[in-house]
Amino acid sequence: MPFQPFAHDWDRVQFSGSEQWRWLAVEIAEIRRCAAASDQAHDRLALLLIDHVVEVIVGREVNARLAWQPADSVVEELREIRDSGTEPDAAVDRLIDEHVGPDRRHQLDMHLHEKTKYLVKHDVLTFQEREVLDRMHEYRNAAYHRDTLEADLISDLVLAYMMLASQLLARHRPIALARGTTGPGELSALLVDGLEMDLQAVAGRFSEHAMKRVDDIVRAVDTARGIQRAVVDTAREQGDPMPDDDFAHLLTTLNGLTPKLLRSWAKRASGLKTNVTSLVNLMIRYIGLDRALDEIEPSARRLEIILDRWEQDRLDEIRGK
Repeated sequence: MPFQPFAHDWDRVQFSGSEQWRWLAVEIAEIRRCAAASDQAHDRLALLLIDHVVEVIVGREVNARLAWQPADSVVEELREIRDSGTEPDAAVDRLIDEHVGPDRRHQLDMHLHEKTKYLVKHDVLTFQEREVLDRMHEYRNAAYHRDTLEADLISDLVLAYMMLASQLLARHRPIALARGTTGPGELSALLVDGLEMDLQAVAGRFSEHAMKRVDDIVRAVDTARGIQRAVVDTAREQGDPMPDDDFAHLLTTLNGLTPKLLRSWAKRASGLKTNVTSLVNLMIRYIGLDRALDEIEPSARRLEIILDRWEQDRLDEIRGK
């Protein structure tokens, strides 16, 4: 049975040349240089570069598996033979059912979360590792595309991502390497050589960061409740209908956060610094809280912007502008 290298529709590369590993070594050296600078600008560059290293290794891990599957044309022939009514063959059925076709391969090529999903299915990543890697990629996008990543979080994200990338490199087993090539194991050591992670200290900083975010939301909710009470009282006194504009909807959104929910967020934020068993465990707990806070923080920030604008307008009026 012809496998991909011998079929006309083969589209996977199963061999990485020495140059493809050399530029990864250069990239890792640059990551170490940026991380050592210990400032926000270099931390952002390091985060972008680490994310690229992870995408490359994850992509090569996927390709190392796809390269061994039968070609699409061969699988199509087998499917036609099976569908013609021949005697069932469990091995052939499994090969056809597990084959990754061109549309699916295109999805894998285009999206990191599709690659990590594939690797979880093939027991290369755990579900928790996939969740962390996908979220780290979102943090990279926040820094690169939108410039919205919290500044006081970047240095710890860089350190955590370096450790996770090193673990991925150490586990990667390419199909073949050219003689004299610096392999993934050596690159893994290069990425974290001399680095030490005080996991408890990192957990403490993640906890402080999360608590600050929760406190900001609590203040926004308290402000929204005060404004909404004043609006309701004024409408009742004047016999006017309740406002139904965008600002009213914003107040309703923030008022919908119950004290019980806010307390649970504060408890989860504080609890990040306790019972820390591993980096992945810490990141999973932070990411869960992070996603919950992400849903409401735009409303809290919008209220703050509106109030700042109102205050500026009030001061301008007093000054006669």
